[in-house]
Amino acid sequence: MEIASATVLGRMIAAGRMLAGLDQAALADAAGVSASTISNVERGSDAREDTIKSIRKALRRTGVTVTIDKSNGIAIAAIRFDEPDEED
Repeated sequence: MEIASATVLGRMIAAGRMLAGLDQAALADAAGVSASTISNVERGSDAREDTIKSIRKALRRTGVTVTIDKSNGIAIAAIRFDEPDEED
């Protein structure tokens, strides 16, 4: 069974949020989006690229990186122990 890439990304964002110790409201506040947007993204709804970018940046500031390899659809959520940078 193949899982849609939006679903995979949503699950990885949820995992990243939990690794960061944030609830949906806290991540929403940090990303400048609504809590319902976080909920929708985590459930696999398609989201605008700038919304995903804001969420990923907010997670990155906590030391959590969420990436997805577009060539094979494999998603990764990881904790980083060094200082986060401002790049995507």
